[in-house]
Amino acid sequence: MCIQKNYLYNVTPEVEGKEDCLYLNVYTPRIPNFKGQSISQKYKLLLPVMVFIHYGGFFAGTGNSDYLGPEYFMDKNVILVTFNYRLGVFGFLSTNDDASPGNYGLKDQVAALKWVQENIQSFGGNNKRVIIFGQSAGAGSVHYHMLSSRTANLFHGAISQSGSTLAQWARPHNELQLLIAQQQALFVGCGDSVNNTHDMIECLRKVDAETLADSSDLFKTILSSEPFLIYAPVTEKQTPNNPHPYITEDPLTIIQTKKFHKVPWITGVVSDEGILRAAPLLRQSAIQEQLNANMSLLGPALMGLQLSLDYQHIPHNWNKIAKTFLKGDSINVNSIESVQGFIDLYSDRVFNYAAYQSALLHAKNGHNPIWFYNFAYRGRYSYGDLFAATEEKISFAWGVSHCDDLLYLFPSSKLFEPLKSKNDLLMSKIMIHLWTNFAIYGHPTPNHEIHAPRWNPLPNLEGLKVVKNSDLCYMNITGPYKSNEGPPIQLDFDNRFYPERMSFWGKLPLKENVDDIE
Repeated sequence: MCIQKNYLYNVTPEVEGKEDCLYLNVYTPRIPNFKGQSISQKYKLLLPVMVFIHYGGFFAGTGNSDYLGPEYFMDKNVILVTFNYRLGVFGFLSTNDDASPGNYGLKDQVAALKWVQENIQSFGGNNKRVIIFGQSAGAGSVHYHMLSSRTANLFHGAISQSGSTLAQWARPHNELQLLIAQQQALFVGCGDSVNNTHDMIECLRKVDAETLADSSDLFKTILSSEPFLIYAPVTEKQTPNNPHPYITEDPLTIIQTKKFHKVPWITGVVSDEGILRAAPLLRQSAIQEQLNANMSLLGPALMGLQLSLDYQHIPHNWNKIAKTFLKGDSINVNSIESVQGFIDLYSDRVFNYAAYQSALLHAKNGHNPIWFYNFAYRGRYSYGDLFAATEEKISFAWGVSHCDDLLYLFPSSKLFEPLKSKNDLLMSKIMIHLWTNFAIYGHPTPNHEIHAPRWNPLPNLEGLKVVKNSDLCYMNITGPYKSNEGPPIQLDFDNRFYPERMSFWGKLPLKENVDDIE
């Protein structure tokens, strides 16, 4: 585990991990035996490779097996690779110049993909059939790799689960990241050097790693827990000292100029992504009271509106947002409608709208095939209970939280008991079936399927002047873990992805809005 403070499940976490952390895990269902095989015979025996990039907001997480167990994938003919990458100040600090260009965590990921290309055949893996997939910050990373010139020919398909480079938490904000770097220097006694980036970096390098990691608490000035996300990717400049920058243009520009890798791509969201922050903000009564008392100030900050609107336009547009989602300027934690409104607001602002934009804009600019999904299956366990970081309860069940789709892909012995219910186990079979089919065949449902109906990609949208919500055909995955609580697991299709909500965001004067989407 790379050194970090993991705020995902704890309001006051301890520093854990270490700097010596850049390791991979390779899992294979069988040990290859190529003895006496010709080259052509050898290639027939090689298995597709699935490389997972872990979640954690670019500040936390690990590829370790007690969080991301390989067992479910080992029932299929694929090789699974997980790994660590540098996080937080160690992985993403940037000064916007050669002193510290940034994106070190993403460059660690590129190094891992290069290692796979050079070595995976020794483990029986086919380096010509590599799929990268990730969730949350890992999904944002996957999308970045689709846009970076540094990753050409390193992978042949991609899956982004709840993350996009068009989300404001992932999109480059270079000036903000420089301010964060300078603030970091002030926190650890390097304030005298903040006006000279090279001196500042030299000073920071002399600071103990644990002190650097521990100082991240000092950023959290709002409700003692926000901003939740601090460090993020940036655009770099190509210079003699930085001859191979990871990315030099804004993701939207790269998409609109068609300079992305046109690999088969699955992307989507879960139905209640916003539980990620609604859980701690609304289940910890002290925080919830502070939030309601200052909603007109704290609401826009929590939603990062300063990244999308000029300051003078924030109050008016926040009033529109609060009226639409909160039906006012406070949250009633005893009202399902009120809590769900806050969850929907955070879901859209942080995940859904960016995923929606990304899929449509890629398709409009000639990217195919693309499959989109909405995961709305509510299982026995939920990451929402971990994100709450409290024993305080609410009087009703959460929906499907950010990260809940991971429950059916990776056993996580550190966090959850093994899946036991019939429907949970079936959902795991379905998810593994779809994801490994994609790795093996390049299509999640290549033939008549036992576990899933035919899942068609988005239609060809290239050449259209404007694309619209109904162009986003997607799979909806629903059902409860208890068979007596509603219909069993259902996989059906729709082309109405939260249409009223997506239309609402599209009509606001957000900097990320484009004329290409109606």
